[in-house]
Amino acid sequence: MHTANPSPLGGARLRALRRQAGKTQLWVEGEAGLGSGYLQRLEYGRVAQPERATIERILAALGARYSERREVLECFGYAVAAPAPTDEDFTWARDACRRELAEAAFPAYALDCTPRLVAWNRLLPPLLGVAADDPRLARLAAGSFLGAWFEPDSLLARLVVEPERLLPALIRALRYEIEPFHAEPWYAEQLARLWRALPLFRHYWAIVEREPAPVSADRALAPMRLAVPGAGILEFRLASERFTRDARFRLIYYLPASPETMRWCAEQAEHAADSDTATAEPAIAAAPARRLNART
Repeated sequence: MHTANPSPLGGARLRALRRQAGKTQLWVEGEAGLGSGYLQRLEYGRVAQPERATIERILAALGARYSERREVLECFGYAVAAPAPTDEDFTWARDACRRELAEAAFPAYALDCTPRLVAWNRLLPPLLGVAADDPRLARLAAGSFLGAWFEPDSLLARLVVEPERLLPALIRALRYEIEPFHAEPWYAEQLARLWRALPLFRHYWAIVEREPAPVSADRALAPMRLAVPGAGILEFRLASERFTRDARFRLIYYLPASPETMRWCAEQAEHAADSDTATAEPAIAAAPARRLNART
């Protein structure tokens, strides 16, 4: 679908992406099957309305990710759907977040928009009270990560100290994070699965729906108390950051919110660093890529 008023910024954005990728205009023209000089005219706004297929070929040659594709296509007046991430997207995201997860000195992980667990750092297993190779981590990654908070027997549910505070906050966060995708068919399917399978999810969703519309995002930034196995009650602030190149993925950070939690994070980070030195392995773990129709 094409909208009425394309922006003149599309060419400039394409030029920035090309330079970021380190490619010449001639190289991109060859990869995208364009005539000589076409890309220069496009980048400098001298092509009135390029065909969508032409822009898509240029973006493919540049290896553009979802958010980059969406920005450029919308600049040229084309609407862009937001499909659920593919296996290739999943693999890219897992590799893209490796450094950020390895450097975090507190529990952190990456989610996709469905939301499923993509990768996690070495501080997530001790937060959950399991070993790094515990098969329950793989099972956690195989389903809906949000849904696991509402499953009575899951690794996440046993952390919850104040369900009446935390569980509605998680739903508010979901509603905010998923807003750009709420019209997509896969979103309705995922929500319907959670609604059918989890009575606790239905209960707190209904509570949140009756609340007045929030003024702000209202993500779970207030301290949340978790019953961490072997450590007692710890306090964290959850922070969420979308991937800049693909907003269907985001990093979740558990920022320590009390002196006791800071000490626990420091001890676990030191232990993880010692383990990495001994094994020469990266300080993250990752879920295997999988299709959307996997179990939720």
